[in-house]
Amino acid sequence: MNGVATVPGSGFDVRFSLWRHGDPAVRAMPNMHLGDRVLGADVADEARQVYQSGVRFVSVEPVVDLSGRPGTEHMIPVLSFIRELTSYGVEVDWLARLAPDGPEWWVFGHLFPPSVLEGPRGDEMLAVWRARYHVGRCFLRRGPGFVQIRDRRHAGLRRLTVSDGALVSAIESLLADRGADSVPAQAMSVFEKQHLVVRIGGGVWWAPYRLKRWALPSWEV
Repeated sequence: MNGVATVPGSGFDVRFSLWRHGDPAVRAMPNMHLGDRVLGADVADEARQVYQSGVRFVSVEPVVDLSGRPGTEHMIPVLSFIRELTSYGVEVDWLARLAPDGPEWWVFGHLFPPSVLEGPRGDEMLAVWRARYHVGRCFLRRGPGFVQIRDRRHAGLRRLTVSDGALVSAIESLLADRGADSVPAQAMSVFEKQHLVVRIGGGVWWAPYRLKRWALPSWEV
């Protein structure tokens, strides 16, 4: 897998370990560990290859800063990787850090819950995150000329249908982590108001994932 998910000049890369199963007792058995890697530049393709190789548990090395503060844009690739793994139903062992002046935990509550959540009331918020989590809390699906988003992260179910061509193109750019410069300001304003885009340092992160595995029963999503 070519490339490394880094921010130019940051010297930051994302290392992760691959396992066939999430249970600690099972992981201790022979042939359960499938190796260690450094995240490539195309996180969506990387997650696809990870899933297709039989991996069902991924341990991510760095603490993921969710504060959104300046200088944290190097967190975007790892957040996107966790988002893509979640879309396949892969369990993710990761560490997260919140800040009082940053986004609230529920903005990330559709991602597989972290093992540790640092920050104010971190243990309390993590318990709520785990209790509410299920596959499909915030996802999108494409139709001919439109994108539908279903968001259960906060205050019930919201259904959003995007049919404007410019907004559909903006979603494609954001999913590919091309940054805010590739998206019209009007589109950014619309998506930020709905918490579909999150400012992370000097960059932006798209929250909904493309659902790869449907939950059962499917009416839950």
